[in-house]
Amino acid sequence: MTDLIKIQDFYLKREDLNPTGSAKDRAIPLQLQNLLKQGFNQAVISSTGNAAISAIHYCHQLHIPLNIFVSPKIDPNKLQIIKKSSAKIFVTPKPISSAIKFSQQHHAYFLRQSTDPSALQGYRQIGLEITQQLPQISSFFIPVGSGTTFLGASLSLPQSTKLFIVQPASHCPLASHFDSDFSVETHTSTTSLSAKYLPLKNKIIQQIKSHQGGGLVISEKQLQSAQQILEKQNIQTSAEGALALAGFLKAQKQKLPIGNFPLILLTGNQR
Repeated sequence: MTDLIKIQDFYLKREDLNPTGSAKDRAIPLQLQNLLKQGFNQAVISSTGNAAISAIHYCHQLHIPLNIFVSPKIDPNKLQIIKKSSAKIFVTPKPISSAIKFSQQHHAYFLRQSTDPSALQGYRQIGLEITQQLPQISSFFIPVGSGTTFLGASLSLPQSTKLFIVQPASHCPLASHFDSDFSVETHTSTTSLSAKYLPLKNKIIQQIKSHQGGGLVISEKQLQSAQQILEKQNIQTSAEGALALAGFLKAQKQKLPIGNFPLILLTGNQR
């Protein structure tokens, strides 16, 4: 169980304190259990960084060969971590389609979380922990790429919890469905939220609406301000974590119905 702490007038769920530093550690172990049950002898993953780093850790523990497909635009720091592993690494402009093709040709289990039900089950554990640690939770703020972590975690939260997804102004295909108060940008400090294929999009939007929540689009300036708040509290987390805090601050400024027990999910440590 990861820590849940209170800072000022909000709470933080510290998924950045997982073994490899992100919420991906919730899903990868269950996916690998499924891999073994189905008789696969190797895994393949396409990743912007965090999922690959998590897969490296757990595949090593289980002695499962791992193949990683990444974009040339991957965060250099994350790429260096990945290169230190024994995994086979493929850099390609089309990591998802290349990984799918590899899985089909080499009978490799595809660790794609947005299409793997076992991943959702892993993320449900986050919501279950939150209901134990903060049963009075009134709102939930989370940075999203494909939205898989959000969807899994939200399935275990009380119906009364207002759900808010947060994305940067440079890439916000989900959050912009609810928020038009932003200017499109070309740069963001976040490196893990660039998912282009969104098979869970309709389910995510439906879940948000059923909880009377919304989406928040954040500028780089707002992100940096939130990062400074966290650093003053000696919390060294990822830009994605700061993004989620910036979403909360924007919701607070807009007087959205966040209640007295807002919770922000931090995922990904500084690399």
